Amino acid sequence: MQKELEIIFSDEAKNELDSSYFYYEEQSVGLGKRFIRDIDNTFESIQLSPKGFQLFNKKNKSRQIPLSVFPFVIIYQVKKRNLIILAVFQTSRNPQGKTRK
Repeated sequence: MQKELEIIFSDEAKNELDSSYFYYEEQSVGLGKRFIRDIDNTFESIQLSPKGFQLFNKKNKSRQIPLSVFPFVIIYQVKKRNLIILAVFQTSRNPQGKTRK
C-alpha cells in the first residue's frame, strides 16, 4: 500500500484557500464546507495518482487538477514524500495569474 504524501501549502495557496472558503460561506451557510469537501476529494485523487494529472509547468514540474464542483484548479508539485500546494486558483480570474510560480 502506498504511503500518503504529506500536504504542504505555500502561504499564497493557504491564503487563497482561506479567502475562498470565507467568501463561499458568506454567500450561503454551508457552501464553504462544500468547497472544502471538493478540495479534500481532489487531494484524495492526487494521492492516488500524484503524477497522473496535467503538467502545468515543465520547468518546475508543477501539475494542475480541476476541482469537480467549484471553478478552481489546484496547482501542485510532488517532491519526495510531499505534496506542495502552490496555488488554489479560481478559473474565472485572469489566467496569467496562474503562471506566477
